[in-house]
This record gives sequence, C-alpha cells and structure tokens, in this order.
Amino acid sequence: MRLPEIQLDDRRFQDLVSEARTRIARSCPEWTEHNVSDPGITLIELFAWMTEMTIYRLNRVPDKLHVALLDLLGIRLDGPAAATTSLRFKLADAPSEPIVITGGETEVGTPRTAHDESIIYQVDEDFTIPSMTPAAYVLQRVGQTPKNVGVADGEARPQGSDQLAFGTPPQVGDCLYLGFEDPLDRLIIQIDVDASQARGAGVNPEDPPLRWEVSQGDNEWAPAEVLEDLTGGFNYGSGTVELELPPRSSIAPIAGQRLYWLRCRITDTTASGRQGATYSHAPEIYSITAVPMGARLPATHASLIERETLGVSDGTPGQQFPLRHKPILKVGPGETLEVQDPDTGDWVRWEWRPDFVSSTEHDRHFTVDLVSGEVELGPAIRETSGRWIQYGAVPPKGAVLRFTRYRHGGGRDGNVTAHSLTVLKSTIAGVDTVTNPDAASGGVDAEILTHARQRASMEIRSRYRAVTAEDFEFLAGEASPRVARAVCIPPRDGGAIPLHLVPRIYPADRRLHYEELMPEPELLNEVGEYLDERRLIGTTVELKPCRYRGLSVVVDLQARPLADTARVEQDVAHALYTYLNPLVGGNPTGPGAGWAFGRALNQGELYGVVHAVEGVEFVRILRLYETNLETGEQSAKPSGTHIVLEPDELIASGLHIVKASHRED
Repeated sequence: MRLPEIQLDDRRFQDLVSEARTRIARSCPEWTEHNVSDPGITLIELFAWMTEMTIYRLNRVPDKLHVALLDLLGIRLDGPAAATTSLRFKLADAPSEPIVITGGETEVGTPRTAHDESIIYQVDEDFTIPSMTPAAYVLQRVGQTPKNVGVADGEARPQGSDQLAFGTPPQVGDCLYLGFEDPLDRLIIQIDVDASQARGAGVNPEDPPLRWEVSQGDNEWAPAEVLEDLTGGFNYGSGTVELELPPRSSIAPIAGQRLYWLRCRITDTTASGRQGATYSHAPEIYSITAVPMGARLPATHASLIERETLGVSDGTPGQQFPLRHKPILKVGPGETLEVQDPDTGDWVRWEWRPDFVSSTEHDRHFTVDLVSGEVELGPAIRETSGRWIQYGAVPPKGAVLRFTRYRHGGGRDGNVTAHSLTVLKSTIAGVDTVTNPDAASGGVDAEILTHARQRASMEIRSRYRAVTAEDFEFLAGEASPRVARAVCIPPRDGGAIPLHLVPRIYPADRRLHYEELMPEPELLNEVGEYLDERRLIGTTVELKPCRYRGLSVVVDLQARPLADTARVEQDVAHALYTYLNPLVGGNPTGPGAGWAFGRALNQGELYGVVHAVEGVEFVRILRLYETNLETGEQSAKPSGTHIVLEPDELIASGLHIVKASHRED
C-alpha cells in the first residue's frame, strides 16, 4: 500500500467560501444577501481562490525540500538509453571501387509524416564495402585433400572432373570454397553460378541440405544467412545466391592459401532441421564468381555532435557550461572535454568522472549531467575548519573549452519496428536501398523525478556497494536503464553469485518473444563492468538471463448477445498476455509491476481476468499448457490448476488461443 499523502492544509476553494459565509452570519448578522451576484460574495470567492493557490504552493514545500536534499546527496536523474538495431545497405550494382559508409555521419530515418517527425539512426562506425572478387576456388571431398582450382579475373571456370561441385555421389561434409583477400565481415555477397541441375531424393529447393559458412580461424566456421537462392540449392542449376555474412571473419589456411573463406557444405539436415534429404548427383559448375552487394551495419538512435565550443573559463571554481543539445547519452570512449592553454594554444584533454569525491586541485576532471546537458567543473568546498578545499582543477582564466564529441537522442521513440528505417538522409554513391531487417530495441526515456525519489532510500542505504542480494539487484538497475528487473539468488557451495536480468521492452503488454526476453551481450557487459567496481573483494558475480516458465492458455467462452466475438477474442487474448507477463503482469486490472519472482499461479486467477473483459458472459473451457518459449513447442497435456515456480523463475506467455461464440438458441 502506498504511503498516504500528507497535506499541510487540505482546504479547497469551496471549503474556504463556506467557512467565510459561516463567519458572515456570526460576525455581521445584518448582511443577509448571500447570492453569488452580491459584490461581497464575489470578493469572498476572489480571496478564496487566491488563498487556495497559496495553500497549494505551501503544500509543495515538502516536495521541494526533499528534492533539494537529494541534490545535496548527489542523487541525479539517470539519462536516456538509445535503441540499437542493424541496417542492411544494398548496392545498385557491384562496386567498381570501394564504397565508404561513414560512421556518425550516415543517417537513416523513418519516413516523415504530417503528424510524426522522422526518427533518425546513425551508423556506429566507419565501414568500407570493398570492390573485390574471389582469389581462389577450392573443392574438398570427404577423406581427400582440398584441391585448388584456378581463378582468372575473379572467376573460376573449372574443367573436367573439377566441374563437379561435390563428390560422386555427394556425401555429407563435401565442400566448395571461395577465398578472398579482403575481410568478409558484415558483407552481403552475391554469388553468380552457371551450373547444371543437381538431383536428389526428397531435396526441397526451398530448404536444401546445404550450409553457407565463413571462416573464423582455428578451424571454426560461422553460418551465413541466405537472403535469396535462385539456384534452389543447385536444384534449378544456374542462378544467384545472396548471402548475409556474420560480423567477423578470419584468415584460414586451405589448400596452401591463407585467405578469408566462404564455403558451401553438404549437411545431414536442412536449415529447418529436416533430415533424410540427400543429393544423388552433384551439380556441374561451369563458372562461379562472387561480388559484394551491400553490408549489414550496427546503428544507434542518436545524433553525433563533434567539436562543440562551450565557452571561456573565468578562472573560478564550480563553473558550468551547457551543451547545445540535451539530454545526452552516457559518455563513451573519445568523448571528453578539451581545454585550450591561453599561452600556447594547445588543447589538453580532461578526464570524465562521475563525481569529484576523490579529485584534487591538480586533477583535470569534469562531470556531465546527462539530463540537463551541463558540463561541470570541480567546486571549492569550505570545510568546518574554515579552510577552502578545491576538488578538481580549474581551467585558467581566458581558456577556451570545447567538447570533442557527444551523442544526444535516445528514448522510447527509437524502438521502431522492422523495416521502418528506409530513408537515407544523404545519398551515398552506389547505395540503392537501406532498411532495418529487425526491430530496434533498448530505447529508454530519461528518468523522471518520481522514480528518482523512490530509489533514493535504496541508493543511500547501499552507498554504491554490493553486499546483500538487494544491493546487487538495485545496482544492476543503476548500471543501465535497459535493465527492467533483476533477481539475485544465493550462491551454491560458495560459488559465484547468480544475478538474473530481465531487459526492458516497449511496449510490454503483448506477447513477448524469447529473443526479446534475452539480455544482449552488450547489456551483460555493461552491467558486469558496473558491478565489478562495486562488489566486495573475492566476490564473483555470474550474470544470466532470467528463467521463464512459458504458459499457453486455451479459452472457450460464451460472449454476450450483442458483443462482437472478434473484439472479445482480441481483448481476452490481450488481457492474458498482459497478466501472464514478466514485465507488466500480475495485476488483474491491467498493466502492473510484473509477475513476482517465484510466485505460483492458480488457474482460478485466469477466470477472473477473462470475466473482467467486457462482453464475456461465462467461460466454458479454460486450460493451461506449458510451452517452450524458445522453440514454441507446447506440452500435449494440460498442466493442472496450480503452477509452482522456482525463486528465480517468471511466468511469460506463449501463444494463447481464444474462441468466443454466442449462445445457441
């Protein structure tokens, strides 16, 4: 239950007017006209309105005092977090020269409409799409050494038995290789093949038993994604294969050549996991080549500002310089303050610190308020002895200050759906189209004052040290606004402390997919680095995704006579997805604080959730089925009426099936 709000004076306008009229009858009995048209009553109402405004401002004094005390303790609002995604750049044609996509300058946005501004993403780092063709073509049969087939002008034209791409008959493990002198990281490669048709028993051209892979070094290979295969896994003969390659590739020695390799390998299963399909006759390849046709690059919902001049130092402690844009994102590598020496003109880099507690008068330190966008320099504090102590250096008078670079933006608006980012703000020669194949995620708004006041007591108690389980859970949320929930479980046999994280997702009142509920490696690294500075010596923390118990609900209900059954089905499904939800579930009347860790579920609760939906007359059937969220596989038998969870488990919705119908007369 919330603490009751304390009102210093709870009187309102009408209370004041009524009290004044009572005093009239007692103090001035000759005043008998009390209608609202009387000038005296008008004056009473005027003063009552002015008094109510005064009472309102006085009631705000405790809030203002509380915020001022939090500010003295150094508690500040957390800044926003930027959503991230990846952009697929497609070229109009094979490049005749390298195409450079500049990080921090290449911007891609959503289409601008009459009601919504464009949401802008920037490519994170510089990337060059090379102009290249294969430098080697190698064939390898199972049990035989790789054979190098000649390549001329980037194209292989095998002759004789070398035209067979695989063995006779083809076997699982047979490979063909294309070697390149340049790295294959993040590229989109188009392979052009002139070949005869392959034959095989049960081979599906849309799902062939083939894998395209990229060398990772040490005999490791990473899968490439097939975007389009017009050869149908060589079943159609000649055609093109378009591949999206993984973020990393490495040189590997094959057939006496050290190159970056792309290979096609026969497997015993198809991409969908189907077994039994095999080739009986390998295709004959008459020519094969490959060219880059684009790249898949990471991007962030942010705008980069470089070399912004802040102002001139007046030589006094505690100076503040506002940045032109706010709020800003967390300070990253290369983002810092530079101060120009008035005498030599040299620029000196200063170091960012979260506070000035350990700074001396010789330390070139600064802090940044992410929400207000203010750069702050070290203050001078007067001690109880009367002595002034300087925390952090002060730039000399007349020194010019500038910020090398910073990023502003972020927030929930950046969580756009897949294929929303399609507008390239500045044209790049050779680039035809751009889009985001996956939805963007991770965008969180800057913290509001109410939330900061709620977390203040826990922050003061922990004092930035992780000792108890509550400390670890609290500091995990402090590490990044992208952490929605965390639970710390006691370690077993003195091992590492398990800390399970739930990432923040917008919107959350829907069916959440398994991939969304898994924290990204970047988030785990960010939380790990933050906790590493605050854990006790000898304490080891193991960061893990949260464990989820997937549940699917099957409901057969009778709707009220005039209710739209389609609307009722949709509303019931939405209510179930909201209630059985790790982020906003557990509240039968709507979105809540999330399903409690380890809280059991009774089937009777769901009857109340369904009956609360407008248009539901009664429930005929309601059954629970446990579901594997990762694979979507649902148990064949109902799970009973009581679902018990482990202390580190949360409930998440699988696919709910709702059927509504009217009563049959």
